[in-house]
Parts: sequence; C-alpha cells; structure tokens
Amino acid sequence: MTRYPYLISKEPKIMNVFSRSAILFLFAMVFVACDQENNNDNNQVTREVVVETLTITPYSFEERIRVTGTVEAIDDAMISSEVSGRVQSIVDRGSEVQEGAVIVSLDDRIVRSSLEMARANYELAEDALQRQEPLLRDSIISTLEYNQARSQRDQARSQLDQAQKQLSDSRIEAPFRGRVEERRVSSGELVSPGMPVLRLVNTERVRINAGVPERYINDIREGAPVSVLLRSYSGEELESSIHYAGSMIIPETRTFPIEVVMENAHGLLKPEMTVNLGIIRNVWDDALVVPRTALIRDEDGVQIYVIQQDGDQKIAVSRRVRTGVSSGSLIVIEEGLEPDEEVVVIGQTNLSDGDGVRIRNRRSYEAYQ
Repeated sequence: MTRYPYLISKEPKIMNVFSRSAILFLFAMVFVACDQENNNDNNQVTREVVVETLTITPYSFEERIRVTGTVEAIDDAMISSEVSGRVQSIVDRGSEVQEGAVIVSLDDRIVRSSLEMARANYELAEDALQRQEPLLRDSIISTLEYNQARSQRDQARSQLDQAQKQLSDSRIEAPFRGRVEERRVSSGELVSPGMPVLRLVNTERVRINAGVPERYINDIREGAPVSVLLRSYSGEELESSIHYAGSMIIPETRTFPIEVVMENAHGLLKPEMTVNLGIIRNVWDDALVVPRTALIRDEDGVQIYVIQQDGDQKIAVSRRVRTGVSSGSLIVIEEGLEPDEEVVVIGQTNLSDGDGVRIRNRRSYEAYQ
C-alpha cells in the first residue's frame, strides 16, 4: 500500500475532474433544451398571417340559376328572288334601309313586254264581251256563246295580273327596316326564282334562347326577372324578363327552352353572341352569406376561419359550418355563423387554428356583386 503512494493521492482528483465535467455538460443540455422550448413557444405566439376579412351582416340574397344563351335577331331574313332576271342594281352590304325600300332591281324589259301583251289581250277580250251583251239580250247569240266570251275575258285578266305581279317582283323591296349584312349576288348576275340575293337584319329587338336544366322546370315561370351578362363588354349587365318558358324537356340535352325578348336600341347585343343569363329562383331578405373562396373543404366537411380577440392580438379560429344554396360568388351559411362576426376571405389557406393575424383589408359585399 505504501509502495505506490502517488496513485492513492491522484485517483480522487481524476474522479473529481470527470464528475465536474459531467455535471457541467448536463446543465448545458438542460439550458439548450429550455431555450429551444422557449423559442418554440415564442414562435407560436408571434406567428402572424396577413389576411383580408369580411364582416357578416344580414344580406338580401338572390338565388340565381346561371345558364348560357345565344342572341338572335327577331327580324332576320334571307331575301330571295321570286322571278328570273339579271341583276341591274343591289344595295351595298352595311346599308341601312327602310321598310318598302327597293334593295334589288332586275332587268324588267322582257317582263314589260309580256305585260303590254297581256294588257292588249285583256282589252280585246273585254271589248268582245261588251259587244256580246246586246246580242244576248236580242237572243241573237246563245247563253253558251256569251259565257265563252266572258271566260276568255277572265283568262286575259288573270294573265294581265300575273304579268303585273312579275313586273312588281322584278323590284325586290325590304320587308322591314334593317341593315344589309350579306350579299349573295352581284350586279349583272342572272338569278332564278327562289335564289337568295341578300340577308337583311334588324337588331333593334333581339331574342335570347337558352336551355335550363330540367330540375328547375317547376321553378321558372314566364315573366320571371333575368339578368343578361355580356361577356364581350367587360361584364356589363342588362335586366329583362322571361318571355317564354317551355313545358317540354329536350331529350338530347335534358333541358327545357326559355326565351328572353329585349330592346337593343344601342346595339350591344349582336346575333350569334353568347351571353350569361341569371334567372332569379328565390330571394332571402336576411341571409348570412360568405364568398365561396372563404370555405375550406376537407374530409370532415366545410370550415371557415373567424377572427377573435385574444388579449392584444387577433387570432383566427376555425369553425365548422353548414352551407346552403349558392349563387355566383356567394353562398348561404345555414349553421355555424352569427351576424357581426368577421370571417377570413383571403389568406385562409395559410392559417392554422389559433394563428395570429394581421388584417390588411376589410372587404364589403359590394366587392362580390
């Protein structure tokens, strides 16, 4: 035991050094863990998402059925020739013409010759009949001979009427006021009966035809209000009503036809234009509605984020809701929402329950109309 005294004296010192190092290491690990936990807690508290909101108020909500319609002119005709002839003149495409104005003239020289001949034959037959009347009274001729003369006169008058009609048909007149949209023939071209020569269109009154899904056949009536949204004019909207609502389903499309007739004095609606129709099905005076974009759908249903005050900070709290009917960009909330609550409408996809929020903008319902 006394042979190696230095070993006895140094062993406790070595053990004390290792013990102090271990204790210091453990304290360091505990301090780092606590610091990380504090940082996590601070991050959770200070997380802030920028959002936009909408304050919920009772809203006059209209349930609209959205369908697509096609515009057509009520007065739209392809004008054809009723007689043969060579085109002498025809109005230019784009010309505005009045009802009764001559729009096409045919060479009528042959028709005029036929008319003069028919007139001469009629006058001759009329004179012969008048000469037969005294002879019949004096019994010089029989009744049969007199009737034959009268029949010849009637035939001559029919031929004269036909020749006059042909002369009249050689000048084609506009059946209504409108604009020449298409020319099928040119000056000098020979036309025949039934041959189209031009298209005349009047767009001052138009008809919009559309098909409505059959499930609404008992909800849509003639006279129901309808809005007409013009795709080609930056969302301009016109108001009208349903002029005709069909009562039969079209088998190919499973829709029933509707027709909207409206004035078009400013010419905004063009034939073959596609427009969107919004047909009012029902109206609520005090519905609670939110934009469709505010909804978050998952496997459990639908939820929204509602703003609540937590001390000095605003936080977003998720809320399960039950939705109702929708129209356009808005949808009715039947359960889960109260008036005057503030709902997140922009930024909700970045939120988790309990996140802090910074409201960048508070929207109004006018933004969704």
